[in-house]
Order: sequence, then structure tokens, then C-alpha cells
Amino acid sequence: MAPGALSSVLLRSQRPSTASGVVGVVASVGVATAAIYPLKQVTPVLSLNVLYVLAVVVVSTFWGLAFGVATSLLSAAAFNFFHLPPPGRFALADERDWAALVALVVVAVATGLVADAARSRGLEAERRRKEADLAAELAQLLLGSADVKDALDPAGERLAAALGAPSARIELRGEEPARDVLEDGGSVRFELRDAQSAMGALVVQGVLTSAEREHVRERLLPPLESILAGALHRAELEAEVVETAALRRSDELKTAVLRSVSHDLRTPLAAILMAGDALNAEHPTSENVSEVREQVLAAATRLGHVIEKMLDLSLLESGRAEPRQVWYSIDEVLHEAIAQIEAPEVEFALSIDRELPLLQGDPAQLERAFANVLENAARYCDRQPVTVRAREVRGRIRILIVDQGPGIAAADHERIFLPFYRSGERPSHNSGSGLGLAITRGFLDLNGGRIRVESVPGQGTTFVVEFTIGAQPPDAVAAVPGHPAAV
Repeated sequence: MAPGALSSVLLRSQRPSTASGVVGVVASVGVATAAIYPLKQVTPVLSLNVLYVLAVVVVSTFWGLAFGVATSLLSAAAFNFFHLPPPGRFALADERDWAALVALVVVAVATGLVADAARSRGLEAERRRKEADLAAELAQLLLGSADVKDALDPAGERLAAALGAPSARIELRGEEPARDVLEDGGSVRFELRDAQSAMGALVVQGVLTSAEREHVRERLLPPLESILAGALHRAELEAEVVETAALRRSDELKTAVLRSVSHDLRTPLAAILMAGDALNAEHPTSENVSEVREQVLAAATRLGHVIEKMLDLSLLESGRAEPRQVWYSIDEVLHEAIAQIEAPEVEFALSIDRELPLLQGDPAQLERAFANVLENAARYCDRQPVTVRAREVRGRIRILIVDQGPGIAAADHERIFLPFYRSGERPSHNSGSGLGLAITRGFLDLNGGRIRVESVPGQGTTFVVEFTIGAQPPDAVAAVPGHPAAV
């Protein structure tokens, strides 16, 4: 691109060419001269020189003041030669005609000045309007985007279109500057700064004249810098809000963990200490040792369950609980989950359809998920049987776990699946750690299941778990150790 060849609507508005200006001057004077012939039959010829003023206005508006002055001089010559006596000569028979010619030139020049000034102001107003439109578009792009970096490329394209350049880009501070260079030219770099420091740079491909570069610095960079500074500041505030929210959530989680630890970890530890203190070290009896052993094992088992749940929740929260995708039988998973429940006083009544379709997922995770639900039901069943039913319903396997406990208020139907949440409807002496149902939902979500609760206070609780039945394996054999059909 040759120097000065970069055209721009914002930087300059091109007038028509010089050749067309010469043609315009001659044509406008010729038209005015021809129009006087029929009119001077009915109007004094000296009053018709106003037609030349109209020609001067037209030429000055389109081609500028220089062509307007040339039009006024040519108009005076044409008026003298063709219409003032003696015709066909550049001489005047009456001295009063000199005054008419001088007046024509003065009025024409003055009119040209006014027309040229009006045109310049109009062009300046149009230029400012386009600059304002460009600033508004840049503000919409940079301030309306969720990520400022995503809006830089569209903003660069819009700037390139406004400047008439092959391309333009906005580089933020700290980014590695690109080395884009045209074969027959280069690129111009403008620094972008806020009130305190550099934010980046505007890089325009193509050769700009000194006037164009100055215009970019004075008229284009200030609004761009203000908009970019606002966008970056907003991004910083949003990051601070997200960080603050994360810290607050972390603090809440830490508080909940400490609250849980203070109850669920200290209680079995206290039981172990009390059992150890009750053991007669000098003369232990078999009954004493047996009793202490049972207390220690029970407390240690409870402590192990709490630690296991906290580890499961940690894996879920960190996104590292990847399920193994194998075929399994829901019948086997439910039996294994019941076997993990240490509640000999609670009866589990199973009603599972025969030959239920196989499902795909991680049976170990699902065993822990169902064990938590069953443990919850056993804790609040008031020594009544807990019913477990599994059916195929409209392309889904639906499992119902029903207890006859105190029920759960409607407001708590979703909250009970939050970590460390304990329903106010449940007896406080039976409260668990508040982790089990959160872990259940996490493992079910990972394995394509979903869970909801149906309950009325005082009328028991039903947990509903559903799985979508997919295409069955060719041999319809579960790849789970212990499955009756496994090879």
C-alpha cells in the first residue's frame, strides 16, 4: 500500500477529483450563461447575474473554495463577454457595468466562502457522528462481553473497517505482540494507557500518513482507552466478586466441616477414650475386656464411616470421582448396599422385579449411594420395616425406599441433599453428619441416575431413584463380580 493511499471515512472525506472540478466549473458557468438568454428578454440583464451566484454555490459545495473563486471569475468574464454591451468583447460600454461585475465577483466569492464553510462544518459533524457511533459499538463489544479477551478480535475488525485498513488488533499488556507485516508495508502501533499505566496497544496494519496518525491519536485513542479501561476494571471487579464468593463458600464449608468434626469425630473418639479409661489395666477381666473391645470397635467403625463420607464428598467436590462404566444389576447393588448397613434391629423388606434390565455405571459408587439412603431410612424408621421396591416403569428403572419415620417438610426436600444440612423435622439425637444424601446425589448424577424425595411430616418418607434403561449388551451379562449371570 502506497503512503497516503489509506482512505478513511473517519480521517478524511475525499472531494471529487480535480478533473471533475474543472468540468463542473465550465459546465455550471455554461448553464448559467445559457439560461440568461431567454430571461433577459423579460428582465434587465444586470439583475440576472444572480444565476452565476448559484453556480458558485454548487461548485464551492462540491469542489471547495478554490474552484468556487475560479467559478466566480469565469462567471464575471462570461457575463461580460456574452451579455454586457458590447457583446462578444471583453469591454464595457457603460461604467456602471463595472460595478455590476465587481459586485458579482464579491458576492460570488463571499457565497463560495459560506458554502465551503458550511460544507466543512457538515463534514466535521458527520465525522464526529461516525466517531461517536464507533465508540458506541466498541463500548457495546468490550463492555457487553463476559470476557474482555473474547471481544478484542471483533473490536479490532470494527476499527479496521472504520480506518479502511487491512486489519487492526488490540493487544493487552503482557500479551506477546504479533509480528504481522504486509509485504509492501508495515504496521503502526499506538500505545493504550489508562490514568496510571499502559494497558496495551492498538496495532493497525498499513501505512498511515502523519495527519492520519495524529487524527487516530487525538480522536480515536481517547474513547478507546476509556472504554478499554472500563472493561478491564469491570473484569477485575467481577473476578474479585467471584473470588470473594468462593472464599465465602470455602469459609462456610470449613465452618460446616468443623461443626461436623466437633460432633461426628469427637463423639467416637470420646467413646474410645472412655472405654480405654474403663479398662482395668491391673486386673482386667474377660467381661471387662470384651465390653471395652465392643465399645472401641463400634466407635472406630463409626469414625471410619465419617472419614469415608468426607473423602467421598471431597472427591465429588473436586470432580475426581470418575465412575467405571461397566454393566451391573440393580438387584445386586441393592443387596450389597443393605449388607453394609449396621442396623440389626431394622428390617429391610425387598420387592424387586425379576429380570430387570442391566444398567451401565460404577456399581461400587452406587452401592455407597444406596447405602447412605438406606442408612438414613434406618436411622429414622422408628424400628419399623424399611421397604425397598424396584420396578421397570416406562423405559426407566425406578427404586423406592420407604420408611415410616417422622417425614420431611416440603421446604427441606431439596436442602437435605446439601452437604452438612440436617432437617429440622428429624430428631436431633438421631442426626447424622449431613453428608450421606449429598454423596448419594453426587454419585447418582455421575452414573446417570436422579433422586428426589416425597414426604409429608408425620407420614414417613419415600426416596425415589430413577435410571434410564439403555441398549442392552449383546450377551445381557453384567460385568460385575458376583453377578448370577457373570461368566
